[in-house]
Amino acid sequence: MSRVRIVTDSTIRFSTPNFIDHHLVTIAPTIVRCGSVSVQDDPLVDLAMMHRLLEDCQTNPTAEAPTQEQLTQIYAQLQPSADQILSIHTSAGLSDAVVNANTASQQFLGRLDIQVIDSQSISIGLGLLVQAAAEGASRGEDLDTLVQIVRGMIPRIYMVFFLSDLYYLVQNGLISQSQAILGNMLGIVSFLTMEEGQMTPMEKVRSRPRAIEKLIEFVCEFSDVEHLAILQADSRPSHESMSMIDRLRVYHPSTPITTVCYGPSISTIVGLDSLGVVVLEAEGSSL
Repeated sequence: MSRVRIVTDSTIRFSTPNFIDHHLVTIAPTIVRCGSVSVQDDPLVDLAMMHRLLEDCQTNPTAEAPTQEQLTQIYAQLQPSADQILSIHTSAGLSDAVVNANTASQQFLGRLDIQVIDSQSISIGLGLLVQAAAEGASRGEDLDTLVQIVRGMIPRIYMVFFLSDLYYLVQNGLISQSQAILGNMLGIVSFLTMEEGQMTPMEKVRSRPRAIEKLIEFVCEFSDVEHLAILQADSRPSHESMSMIDRLRVYHPSTPITTVCYGPSISTIVGLDSLGVVVLEAEGSSL
């Protein structure tokens, strides 16, 4: 049996229910904090906790990555049962998890082989990578092979969100406050895309129905898709999500489609009423 263990952080979302119950994956905690109040992100946590947190807090919420100390402790706990560790984390452009994991891994040089990978993604984008690594480890693949599998998938993952409240762009330094005020008055819906591990503003549209159309158009640009995910603000599929699935089935009838709540960490970037899609392009395809 493989003695490679997988470590990640709790912004992760899985496409397969109860995946964590059947694979050797250790999840380091990500904390969302608003003043003195905090909630721990977790694959099973939805946004209901964020609503309660924001009711008790007047400042902007922030996501805090697993610390170096927490990751060091996890690696030490895994050492007796592991020869090698693959530590895959939220994009370094959004979180300090990669930096902290690299620092923690230096303490085990010569004693434990730890490879740290920047997923350049978050949520179910991160989850697709971790699932592939964990399944490979279950097959008995060695660490080098798992690293190759994950690195080969990273350029094939695409993520786009739209958000209705432009103030979240202000607090993340993407637009000015005056732009947000004007945009919200006009009902502007803005798009963010993940590019090289950073959330980058794209185009804007004038209504939520038009934004959903743009998400569908984005997915339809791909000819061969291995997996589709809809990231929503609810734990159960919303009417919008179900409508999108019905329409996307026409273009990708055999592609697995997952709906997940994007969770507290991403809500600090896109808000509590966003909608997004993640595309895992099939290997060998091109956009």
